[in-house]
Amino acid sequence: MTSAATPAREIVIQEKEYTICRYHGLPEKVVSYFEAMSWGSTGTVYVRKNASELVRQLKDPWLFSIEQEDEILATAIFCHTHPYVIDQVYNCYIIRYFAAGKAIQGKKLVKHYAGKVMEAVRQEEPEKTIYIGCVEKGNIRSFKVVQNAGYEILGVQSVNAFSRFFPKPQQDIEPVTTAAQQHEVLELLKHHYRQHVLVHFDYLFLNNQYYVIREQGEIIAGCQFHRAHWSVNQMPGMMGWIIMNILPKLPLISKLYNPRRFEFLAFEGIFFKAGKEHALHRLFEGLLHQEKVNSSLFWMGETCPHRAALVRYGKLGLLNHFVKDSGVYIMTSYQNMTEAEIALLKAGPLYASSFDYI
Repeated sequence: MTSAATPAREIVIQEKEYTICRYHGLPEKVVSYFEAMSWGSTGTVYVRKNASELVRQLKDPWLFSIEQEDEILATAIFCHTHPYVIDQVYNCYIIRYFAAGKAIQGKKLVKHYAGKVMEAVRQEEPEKTIYIGCVEKGNIRSFKVVQNAGYEILGVQSVNAFSRFFPKPQQDIEPVTTAAQQHEVLELLKHHYRQHVLVHFDYLFLNNQYYVIREQGEIIAGCQFHRAHWSVNQMPGMMGWIIMNILPKLPLISKLYNPRRFEFLAFEGIFFKAGKEHALHRLFEGLLHQEKVNSSLFWMGETCPHRAALVRYGKLGLLNHFVKDSGVYIMTSYQNMTEAEIALLKAGPLYASSFDYI
């Protein structure tokens, strides 16, 4: 997480009037930059309205920025983490908040400097390392920049939604707050996702927002939620036009999705005992009621067997029909890893932490 102190500014590259800077932590000026930034390009374009809150909770962030006369023009945050690949732990950086302001767009400077930033990051890492870039489907500009920097597609994180017009309270949901309860949950999740890759629990138990349902003392369903607030400015195609212009005028539909004020819960650390999908639905619904929202999103690997079980069970609500074709390309680059290790990474279903996508 970021510290209260202002992080030191280190100049990595100086070319003409542009400076590439590195910060271990996030200065306040970058928080203001994110608050005003529109995300996406030719696909969905949106503003993260609670970015200032979320960005301050990033785990071990290293910010790289393109600056001109101390003004930030473009950013990439490398969040340092240590995910599991099956049962092996790797050094890893997940790239977040990859963005370019209007002053630099269209000048090919981001593409030029992306490779130089990757070189600078690699020089600091002697051990086996996985670098992860997350690019939304439809964001062609970012995809080409990340690809040009040496990344390839590992897989897709599918976007899933759970929604209810009138979510009902569930009296048996309970928060996980003690160290013993957290240990119990972690052991369940490690077993539940034991065949998955890129598994990390960095944002579990944040703000004491992991909840469970028990049956005779046994956890049968559990998840963490994060609150998110987006303002969607653009969606592609005819369906995008309908979602932006028609659906908000329909009273019931607007409860689920208002593009100008889309407030939702992002679920992660999802657990359900085999055959207990209904309990997970009750947990989701109870959290919607508790937080006074109608919609939620959760990301799961396209080939994740737990996602397949939830899709088969169905009953996710209307909003899922609008997001079912959405997703995020997980693009990876490697350092000092063997072909066998990379092949193992490519073979497993992807785990998703929703905090990495909101």
